[in-house]
Amino acid sequence: MSETGTNYKTYKTIDEQIEYLKESKKIIVDDEDRHYFEERNYISLINPYKEYFSTGRNNKGKLVYKKEANFEASSTSVGRH
Repeated sequence: MSETGTNYKTYKTIDEQIEYLKESKKIIVDDEDRHYFEERNYISLINPYKEYFSTGRNNKGKLVYKKEANFEASSTSVGRH
Protein backbone atom coordinates (compact mmCIF):
# COMPACT_ATOMS: atom_id res chain seq x y z
CA MET A 1 0.00 0.00 0.00
CA SER A 2 1.29 3.47 -0.81
CA GLU A 3 1.57 6.36 1.60
CA THR A 4 -1.76 7.68 0.34
CA GLY A 5 -3.49 4.41 1.24
CA THR A 6 -3.97 3.38 -2.38
CA ASN A 7 -3.13 -0.15 -3.51
CA TYR A 8 -1.29 -0.30 -6.80
CA LYS A 9 -1.09 -3.54 -8.72
CA THR A 10 2.02 -4.55 -10.60
CA TYR A 11 1.64 -4.62 -14.37
CA LYS A 12 1.26 -8.15 -15.74
CA THR A 13 1.75 -9.25 -19.32
CA ILE A 14 -1.10 -11.11 -20.99
CA ASP A 15 0.70 -14.40 -20.37
CA GLU A 16 1.11 -13.49 -16.69
CA GLN A 17 -2.58 -12.52 -16.43
CA ILE A 18 -3.67 -15.83 -17.93
CA GLU A 19 -1.31 -17.78 -15.66
CA TYR A 20 -2.57 -15.82 -12.63
CA LEU A 21 -6.16 -16.67 -13.51
CA LYS A 22 -5.29 -20.34 -13.83
CA GLU A 23 -3.22 -20.57 -10.65
CA SER A 24 -5.15 -18.35 -8.26
CA LYS A 25 -8.69 -18.21 -9.64
CA LYS A 26 -8.87 -21.60 -11.39
CA ILE A 27 -10.09 -19.88 -14.57
CA ILE A 28 -8.75 -21.53 -17.72
CA VAL A 29 -8.22 -19.29 -20.75
CA ASP A 30 -7.83 -21.30 -23.95
CA ASP A 31 -5.41 -20.13 -26.64
CA GLU A 32 -8.26 -19.15 -28.95
CA ASP A 33 -9.65 -16.84 -26.22
CA ARG A 34 -6.37 -14.99 -25.63
CA HIS A 35 -7.47 -12.28 -28.06
CA TYR A 36 -10.01 -11.01 -25.49
CA PHE A 37 -7.08 -10.04 -23.26
CA GLU A 38 -5.30 -8.40 -26.18
CA GLU A 39 -8.41 -6.34 -27.05
CA ARG A 40 -9.62 -5.38 -23.57
CA ASN A 41 -8.06 -4.90 -20.18
CA TYR A 42 -8.11 -7.52 -17.43
CA ILE A 43 -10.39 -5.55 -15.14
CA SER A 44 -13.13 -5.12 -17.73
CA LEU A 45 -13.00 -8.85 -18.50
CA ILE A 46 -12.79 -10.36 -15.03
CA ASN A 47 -14.34 -7.98 -12.50
CA PRO A 48 -17.90 -8.15 -13.86
CA TYR A 49 -17.81 -11.96 -13.73
CA LYS A 50 -15.67 -12.75 -10.70
CA GLU A 51 -18.68 -13.59 -8.51
CA TYR A 52 -19.89 -15.99 -11.20
CA PHE A 53 -16.50 -17.74 -11.35
CA SER A 54 -16.22 -17.99 -7.56
CA THR A 55 -17.81 -20.63 -5.35
CA GLY A 56 -18.50 -18.32 -2.41
CA ARG A 57 -16.61 -16.27 0.15
CA ASN A 58 -14.29 -17.22 2.98
CA ASN A 59 -14.59 -16.00 6.59
CA LYS A 60 -12.66 -12.82 5.64
CA GLY A 61 -15.11 -12.00 2.85
CA LYS A 62 -12.71 -12.86 0.02
CA LEU A 63 -13.99 -14.76 -2.98
CA VAL A 64 -13.07 -18.46 -3.08
CA TYR A 65 -12.36 -20.33 -6.31
CA LYS A 66 -12.53 -24.11 -5.75
CA LYS A 67 -13.39 -25.49 -9.16
CA GLU A 68 -11.88 -24.89 -12.56
CA ALA A 69 -13.95 -22.85 -15.00
CA ASN A 70 -13.36 -22.16 -18.65
CA PHE A 71 -13.25 -18.44 -19.40
CA GLU A 72 -15.12 -18.58 -22.73
CA ALA A 73 -17.84 -21.00 -21.63
CA SER A 74 -18.45 -19.23 -18.33
CA SER A 75 -18.41 -15.66 -19.55
CA THR A 76 -20.62 -16.47 -22.54
CA SER A 77 -23.28 -17.97 -20.31
CA VAL A 78 -23.51 -14.75 -18.28
CA GLY A 79 -23.79 -12.48 -21.31
CA ARG A 80 -20.33 -11.21 -22.28
CA HIS A 81 -20.97 -11.69 -26.01
